Amino acid sequence: MSYNFLAYFALFLPIVVLVYQIVPQKFRFVVLLIADYTFFCIISRFLVVYLLFATVLTYYIGLWIEKISLKSGFTAKELTGKKRKALALGIVINILVILILKYTNFFAGAIFNIFGKDFTPIRFLVPIGISFYTLEIISYLTDVYRGTQKAEHNLAKIALFLSFFPQIMEGPIARYNQTADDLYAGKGIQFDNLKFGAQRIIWGLFKKIVIADRIFPAVKHIFNNYEILDGSIILFGAVVYTCQLYMEFSGAMDIIMGSGEIFGINLPENFRQPFFARTAGDFWRRWHITLGTFFKDYIFYPVSLAKPVKKSAKKIKEKCGKTVAKFVAPTAALFCVWVCNGLWHGANWTFLFYGMYYFIIIFIENITENPVKNMTAKLHINTHNIFYRGFRTVKIFAIIVIGEMFYRADTLSQGFKMFGKIFSDFHITQLFKRFGTLRVDTVDIIIAVIGVIIVTIVGVLLEKNIKIREKIDGWKLPLRWTFWLTAVMVIVLFGAYGSGYAAVDLIYAGY
Repeated sequence: MSYNFLAYFALFLPIVVLVYQIVPQKFRFVVLLIADYTFFCIISRFLVVYLLFATVLTYYIGLWIEKISLKSGFTAKELTGKKRKALALGIVINILVILILKYTNFFAGAIFNIFGKDFTPIRFLVPIGISFYTLEIISYLTDVYRGTQKAEHNLAKIALFLSFFPQIMEGPIARYNQTADDLYAGKGIQFDNLKFGAQRIIWGLFKKIVIADRIFPAVKHIFNNYEILDGSIILFGAVVYTCQLYMEFSGAMDIIMGSGEIFGINLPENFRQPFFARTAGDFWRRWHITLGTFFKDYIFYPVSLAKPVKKSAKKIKEKCGKTVAKFVAPTAALFCVWVCNGLWHGANWTFLFYGMYYFIIIFIENITENPVKNMTAKLHINTHNIFYRGFRTVKIFAIIVIGEMFYRADTLSQGFKMFGKIFSDFHITQLFKRFGTLRVDTVDIIIAVIGVIIVTIVGVLLEKNIKIREKIDGWKLPLRWTFWLTAVMVIVLFGAYGSGYAAVDLIYAGY
C-alpha cells in the first residue's frame, strides 16, 4: 500500500483521520501508533520486529547516555568517554543491522570476485524505511550525547517518532525536536490543516500519477534496451528519467507532507526547486534536503573537526601554505559525506560512482569558486545577464542528467556504455524515427509536457516566494471549489493507470 495507491488516500488515511478525531485527545497518540504499525505490517508484516527492536534499543541507549551525564565522581573527560561508548554501541548495532540486511551480498560478492570465486547471493528480507528511521535514530542519540536534546523517558513518543506512517517509507528524515511533541500531543484536526493537507496530496498525486507514471514505460524501455538504441534516444531517456525521478520523489513528498499537515504535524521540507540551482552544491541543498542536512551535521562537521584531519591540515599548511591547507578538512569531510551518500542509496557500484561523481564536481566548484569570481570581475562579465544565467542553467542540468543516468543504470558498465553512445553514436533523426517504439504515444507526451510546464510555472512562483495555496485560498468560494474539483478530475482523467499501465512502485521506498 504505497502513498499513491487508492487504498491509502481514499481508505486508510480517511479512516485514521476519522478515528483520530473521534477519540479523546489523551488517547489520540494511541490511534496514531496503531495506524503506524498497521501501515508498517501491511507492507513488511513480521519484519516489524526490526522496528520494534530499534525503537526499544534507541529508548534505552538514550536513557543510558543521560544517566552517564548525571553521574558524579568522574571528570568531564571520563564522562565524555563513557557517553561516547554508549553512543557508539547504539549507532554500531543499528548500522550493523543495515549492513547485514542490505550490503552483505554487495561486499561478499566483491570479495569473492577479487579471488575469482562465484558467490551465491543470500536472500534477506528488508523492512520498509530502515534506511530512513536508522538515520533518525542516529540523529536522536547523537543529539542526546551532545546535550542538545534531552533523553526521552516516554517509550511511546520514541515509537511515534520512528514509525509515523506518512514518512516511514520515504522520509523526510526528521529530527526528534521537529515532530515528536506534536505527534504525541494529539491536537484536534483543524479545518485549515485538513484543507491544505488535502490540497498538497492532490498536487503530489498530479506529479506522481499524471507525469511520473506516464513516462515510466519509456524510461524502462530505453534503459533495458540501451545496447540497440541510438545515443540520441539514450540522452532522451536520461532526461526523461531525471524528470520522472523528480516528479515521483517530490510528488511522494507532497503526499507525505500533506498527510502530516492534516494532523498538524509539520514535517521538514525535502525539496526547494532544485532545478533552479546555480551549482551542483546548491542543487544538493535543494534536493533531498533532510538527507543533506543529516550528512552535514553528523558526518561533515565531525570529520572536518576531527583531530587527525586537523593535524593533516596543519602539516600541509607548513609544506604547501595556507591556501592549500584550508581545503584539507572540507575535502576530507566532503569525501566521507559522498561515500556515505552513495552507499545509503543502495548496494551497487553505480551508487558509489554517483557519490564520487558529485564529490569531484563539488570539489572542483569549491576550489574554483574564488578564481571564477575574480576572472568574471576582471573581464567585466555580468553574471546576472540572461546569457550567463542560461549557460549556468544548461551546465547544471547537464551535470544532473548525467549523474541520474549512472544512478538509474543497472551496472557501472551499462552507465559508461550509455554515456559513450551519446558521443559516439548520436543521430537526432533516430529519435524521431523510433519514437513510436518507446512505449509512449503522442497523448502521453502531450500530457507529460503540459504537466511539466505546470510544475515549472509553480516552481518559478515558489522561487519568487509566492505562496500559491494561500493565493488560491483568497479566491471566492465558487472559483476555489471549481479549481480544486478540476484538479481532482485531471488526476482521475489523465492519471496513468488502467489498461496498458501497471502500478509503479515508489523508487525511494526501496532504500
